[in-house]
Amino acid sequence: MDWKGILADLRAHLPPTRDPGRGVRGSLRWLEAEMGTRGANPASVRNIVYRDVGTPADKAALRAILADLAREAGRPLAEETAPTSLPPAPLPDELELLGRSKKRAYKQFLAGVRAGRAPRLIVTGRAGAGKTVLLDHLERALSALGRGEVRRLNLAGDASGVLALPPAGTSFAERAQAQGDAARRAFPPPPGTLLARVTADLNFAGEPPRSPEGSPALPGAWAAEHLLRRAPAGVAVLLALEDTAGLPEGLAEVIELRPPTPAEARAYLMARLGVTRERAGALVRETGRHLDRLTLLAGSGPDGAAPERLLADPDVRRLAAALAALPGGGDGAGPDAALAAALGTPVAALPPHSRALLQGGGATWTPVPALRAALPQVPARERDAALRRLLAAPPTPDLAPARLAAFAALGEWAALAAHVAAYPDDGRYLPPLWPQVRAGARGDTREALARAVAAHHAGRGEYDEPRARDALFTLLESPNPAARGWARVKLAESSVDAGNFEAATAQLAHPELVAALAGPPDGWTAAAQADALLVQAALARWRGDLGAATRAATDPRTAHGGGRAHLWRGLIAKDAGRWPEALRHLHLVPAGSPLLAARALYQEGDLRLRLGQPQAALSALTDAAGRLESAGGGAEERARALARAATALRRLGRPAEGRAFLHRALALLPAGPDWGGWGDGVLRARLLSEGVPILLALGRPDAALADATRALGLLARPGPRRSEAEYRTRRTHYRIALAYLTRGLGLPYLQPFAGARRDHPDLAHARALLDAHLARPPAASDREQVLAFDLHLSRALADPDPQVALEYTTRALAMTDHPYAEAQARALCAEALLRAGQDGAALAEINRAHALIRRVQAGLPGTHDADPGLMAQLLALEARATILEGERTLRWLRDALTDPPLAPFRPGIWREAGRALEQRHPQPQAVLRALHPGWEPGTLRVRDALGLLEGEAGESGGG
Repeated sequence: MDWKGILADLRAHLPPTRDPGRGVRGSLRWLEAEMGTRGANPASVRNIVYRDVGTPADKAALRAILADLAREAGRPLAEETAPTSLPPAPLPDELELLGRSKKRAYKQFLAGVRAGRAPRLIVTGRAGAGKTVLLDHLERALSALGRGEVRRLNLAGDASGVLALPPAGTSFAERAQAQGDAARRAFPPPPGTLLARVTADLNFAGEPPRSPEGSPALPGAWAAEHLLRRAPAGVAVLLALEDTAGLPEGLAEVIELRPPTPAEARAYLMARLGVTRERAGALVRETGRHLDRLTLLAGSGPDGAAPERLLADPDVRRLAAALAALPGGGDGAGPDAALAAALGTPVAALPPHSRALLQGGGATWTPVPALRAALPQVPARERDAALRRLLAAPPTPDLAPARLAAFAALGEWAALAAHVAAYPDDGRYLPPLWPQVRAGARGDTREALARAVAAHHAGRGEYDEPRARDALFTLLESPNPAARGWARVKLAESSVDAGNFEAATAQLAHPELVAALAGPPDGWTAAAQADALLVQAALARWRGDLGAATRAATDPRTAHGGGRAHLWRGLIAKDAGRWPEALRHLHLVPAGSPLLAARALYQEGDLRLRLGQPQAALSALTDAAGRLESAGGGAEERARALARAATALRRLGRPAEGRAFLHRALALLPAGPDWGGWGDGVLRARLLSEGVPILLALGRPDAALADATRALGLLARPGPRRSEAEYRTRRTHYRIALAYLTRGLGLPYLQPFAGARRDHPDLAHARALLDAHLARPPAASDREQVLAFDLHLSRALADPDPQVALEYTTRALAMTDHPYAEAQARALCAEALLRAGQDGAALAEINRAHALIRRVQAGLPGTHDADPGLMAQLLALEARATILEGERTLRWLRDALTDPPLAPFRPGIWREAGRALEQRHPQPQAVLRALHPGWEPGTLRVRDALGLLEGEAGESGGG
């Protein structure tokens, strides 16, 4: 059939109608879509049209589509293009494409059964010739025919289980008799059909097949005698053998099956997989024209393959056993390293036909649906062998989940506990296995694993997680008082985490815990003592008693806590203002504890942000977020790290990027009534509130007010975190005042940020909000002091009276406890002094602030960056203070602004310089003309022209 010619003729006469999503009617794309709607293989269209290669069913479907198009075009297809005849029973596509011998055997045997006879036939051929394919298709066709039971017999290797062979006697004759009796029981009742495949390694529990006289017999001869000659009348038999050695003459017709020719194999793959001739040829060469492997390759296409056929292939069977050994039994993606360990060989070394049954690549592999369906049929002993291969592989981090699951699957609880003790961070993979552990492990082993499960969830703050609570209650039921004491410390930790400090204090004072902590030292007691001291440190920290917190966290007994102890010491030193000590302890948290190390990085980033090193802070915080994710940290922790990174980006003058980070953080949290571990959305409120200054930096005060209002709504339902919600409420009220401040000033909240020169209703409202908070003395905790400091600085900016502003900056100065905070306060002192007309005093404050910034750069190890936003503020202030020097000041400012970190702040700095030039210099136009000789006064004011001209000069690299 001239497919190309017919298609070209139709395209010439069909109107160019386009179907949505399918292209022009009659195009190849349209034909592929239409084939799919009719149940045919869309991938076959191009092979049929250009190469006349395809299954009869696909060719018939394509011809029917073309016939419909031909009628539509008024050019019906000629009759000679139609098939002239069809066989009485259509051949399966695989056999149609794979050679005469298989077609002959199929048609001959099926026709005999259909005619009511009981045909007997032998087919032979080497492995891969197509015996299994033939039997598969005959089984399906005979079952559909409904002429009695169709029984399939696969006699490969040890067949004693297949034939249900009972224990035989000691003589050869008795064994031969037992084999014959077992074979007789394998026949279906007449009328029926037996399809038997017999391989050359047939044996019965190690015994060879035996002739009726008891002598050893070749597998083919044994099968011919017992399954063919002795078949009951009315039972059709097809025997598939690997060779004809020992077969008696004239027992039945023998048809030799041959592997497909290269052309047949290539056409078969092109039709089934829709691949090109070149790709099909490469696959044929790789599989060696082995038909079973070719059909498995084809089975990775749309139609799949039967589980029995898949598992009949030894390479596929080994792959299936390895997948079944992985966590989840191969239902999902399997890591490459784990699958390779269970296989005992790299995945890339698998033969092409078995590798084709995997999807994905690189890091993970997923079985195609047909292989996944076959996994439950993998024998337990083969799955266990794969599990042991996995456990024999060297322990690496990427193998940890599969190794723990393998220990549990094999019931090796002591080995599982030993592994977790040797690699504590692998405990994060233990909780999903807890139901198996609880049901299977006993005694000390179960308690050790329960402790690992509880400790993992406690480390993530997931005290209410069902498996964590079940593990804790398992320990509370222990006969060991030390184990019960350890569990009670974890309950106290959970109360601290929930903000219920009274309950935590009561739990630490529980008589059973007190007695356990005073007991003889062992692994449980030492761990409980260390954790109890850290709980005491946390309670003292929340009370603001940093001395007591320090004493508890530095108690020598906390050394048992390892990285956790260093993390808490760093936290407390950070709150107490002992910055180098805080960093030292945070850096001592070992990288071998990924979750703790990530938390230490977060705390370091937060500390550097506070101390005026936003670039170093951003690096630490983004690193912390990435490590938290890879270490299995909770969504809440990752969200906090991303939100603080967003603030660092705002401080670096990149608020749009900061907003994107904040969106990522919010996306990690539930947006409905299920707020997760923080209860009633306190963390979500915190993130919304932290995003308010970012929106203000983007010049969106109305959106900032909307987000702050949403945050307050969430904080009104705090759940157990009342103290946390109260602080976040105060911080959000401050940010609402900040929104009114920025809207009243008409400026984005981005440095340089000048104070009010005239009043505005929004500024009056901001002052009222700030005054209401400042009327209450701040609490003793570190963060309350920081909030009070911020309130004073913003109050100075909101007041148009410079003398009042100076009073607030003076109060802020009295609160400073590190160089960066003092530099911030002195910068706003200078700003207020400039508004008061005291240029000399302002310059003195600016110089002090510069000196303080140098101390920030040199005062902490590991970084030398300074806050570019504060530098921008100081440059703008100095330009305002020295603007009477005209061109000299502006040229100095231009040189200073070549520093790359200042790029986001340049427009604001030139805005302030232009405003000062216009308002204070006696000849602003002359100064601007001297700086830019080509400029002529006209449409733009001097302040606007300066910013535009300097912006263009900066972009061109000239002046």
